[in-house]
Amino acid sequence: MPAAVALAQQAGAQIELCIATSFTCPFDGPVPEERVLAIANDPRTEGAQGIVICDTLGQAIPAQVSGLISRVREESPQREIVFHGHDTWGLGVANTLAAIQAGAAMVDGALGGLGGCPFAPGASGNTSSEDILFATRPGWFTPEVLADLVRMSESLLHDLEEPNRSRTAQGARSRARAFEWVMTEDGPRGEVGSAHDGGHSPSSATLT
Repeated sequence: MPAAVALAQQAGAQIELCIATSFTCPFDGPVPEERVLAIANDPRTEGAQGIVICDTLGQAIPAQVSGLISRVREESPQREIVFHGHDTWGLGVANTLAAIQAGAAMVDGALGGLGGCPFAPGASGNTSSEDILFATRPGWFTPEVLADLVRMSESLLHDLEEPNRSRTAQGARSRARAFEWVMTEDGPRGEVGSAHDGGHSPSSATLT
């Protein structure tokens, strides 16, 4: 890694230290916090501006995420912390919120929950960007923006022949018309249904 850091610095670029399976391993089971911290504090990783803590299998719970992110922040205060989560066990959003509250400066998401992990058996799609945005509600995120994201993910997922795993996208296509986040038939939020398949499909994005 030192050679990679040197090359990046020569090119005026930055490097992130990405630690996959930070909570559980598909082959060895639970991963001790000390193991992750040993990698984060290894002198050979000096020069990496950011550190990505990954719940690759989506098996972590919020308390674990909060605990590990807090310890990494305490022991590597010079680095920006990123949390990368999967929604395998339905806790992708809860874990993301726990990471933010514990000090993560950035979190990853994928439109429609697209993704997985080719080297980790049991990993499902990434946490949906739509679900993360709906839970965190940044100032720029409006019903109109959500509608655009839903249509974008539906189009992409249709082309990739992948299912839409976003619960928010599914909710936006519901019939609860009194809720402002539901896409209306003729309002500014667009038409009900997708040009492809009636509105159930995902996409990939990094969320900051």
